[in-house]
Amino acid sequence: MAVLVEVDPGRLVVRLTGADRLWALSAGVQAPTAAVNGVRTVSRAEAWARGRGLRLPGTYWPNLIMAGSYVSRTRGRSFWCVHRAEELLLVELAGQPYDRLLLEVPQPAEVSRTIARARFR
Repeated sequence: MAVLVEVDPGRLVVRLTGADRLWALSAGVQAPTAAVNGVRTVSRAEAWARGRGLRLPGTYWPNLIMAGSYVSRTRGRSFWCVHRAEELLLVELAGQPYDRLLLEVPQPAEVSRTIARARFR
């Protein structure tokens, strides 16, 4: 189970592997780096406070996994792939099917810097 993030100057690719593909009912997400409005690390509590919304489609099991697409009237559409990590990667997008990506990745601060360098050079 892993979320792989690949970044180049023109594209951000999020790939799900293993059981995460099943839980999220998705192989991943792609977006142009120009669509990235912001990227940073957030705590699990802050991510939950931002709200989840309705699961369409995806998986949720309290304190274990939250994966897939979630829709909220006030916050738009978000894509989650989170297990138990306390620090998550938040990517905010504009003009894409998802407004936010919330991902559990190894070393989220480093991945955040990599995306920011590709987008905000």
